[in-house]
Amino acid sequence: MVSQNIKNTREDGIDGVIPQIVQTACGYKSVITFEVDDKHVNAKSIMGVMALASQNASEFLVSAEGEDEAEAVKAMAELIG
Repeated sequence: MVSQNIKNTREDGIDGVIPQIVQTACGYKSVITFEVDDKHVNAKSIMGVMALASQNASEFLVSAEGEDEAEAVKAMAELIG
């Protein structure tokens, strides 16, 4: 498992990149999750990511587990950070 704290540097939060987050996550075989304040969401679930966006968090913990976990976390960091 690979995890990384990602600071949200986007002015509009992650709202503007929700479709890209889900689409990018679906391109990986790993299970990718976001965690904010003890809430975990599947990055491949648009409803989960939308719920996470409503938290207006400034930092996320992104975790991935699977054969392409490092690449998956890096891709999520590039979208959000």
